[in-house]
Amino acid sequence: MKKKILIIIMLCFGQLAMAKYEPWNYNMVQVSLFSGNNSADGTRGSVDDIYAEMEGFHRYKLLDLYWFDDFFDISNSGSSDMHGVKPSVYGEFNPRISLDGLLGKDLSIGRFSEWFLSYQFDYDNGDYKGGLRRHQVGIGTYFDLEGFDYIRVNLFSRYATKSYGKPNENKWDGYLFNVAYMAPIHSFENGWTLLYSGWIDYVFGANESEKYSNSWNNTSGTDNSLQWFNQLKLQMDSFGVSASIKVNHSFTEVDSSSSNSSDSTQYILGVHYKF
Repeated sequence: MKKKILIIIMLCFGQLAMAKYEPWNYNMVQVSLFSGNNSADGTRGSVDDIYAEMEGFHRYKLLDLYWFDDFFDISNSGSSDMHGVKPSVYGEFNPRISLDGLLGKDLSIGRFSEWFLSYQFDYDNGDYKGGLRRHQVGIGTYFDLEGFDYIRVNLFSRYATKSYGKPNENKWDGYLFNVAYMAPIHSFENGWTLLYSGWIDYVFGANESEKYSNSWNNTSGTDNSLQWFNQLKLQMDSFGVSASIKVNHSFTEVDSSSSNSSDSTQYILGVHYKF
């Protein structure tokens, strides 16, 4: 499975030099420090933690790339619910190749401005039964809407080679609908800008995940989940501060119960530096 995915990606990258389609180039890396409480967990109560995040947005010719890594318990504090716990790192890597560029045609339809072949790899450094290694392949686009700098959309089919020993390992298991967005709200005379951004991850049709059952902590699987993150950020040049709220429902496709926090509302404060 991995070899097939790598071959497809390599073939697509091989077209970069030959394609004439060059819409725009962009490069941004941001480092953030977050303090969050009441984070969701499918196996225990809610989690409070101070963690760091590094993320990047990149566009070069046909390649559209987003990635991030979260580093939990960054202060190595005994007061963190992630102290001494794995995974201590979680990340996602999402390259997309422009179909418009590959075909040399404008494939826009109404407000859907460009189409992509999209791949996403989710991973962590968990040591229980190999942790998480999930491949997702599908179609992506940009949706144009007045007032928004971007609305980035993906629809994936999911395949996990490692999923903490759950029944969905080495099987196609449902779909992920993902939307990420950002819009400027107001620019102040002193140079600060107020920004609104966020993302939605909605998993559905995960019939293999629904088979999960853990009698040790009385949890069971479900075929859907929702994560919805919304952020207000004050930005000046490279520096920013933010307040965010994240709503979780059936986090990691685990049904809510008295022994977990898969349904939760998380509150997060952050500081950011953009390169």
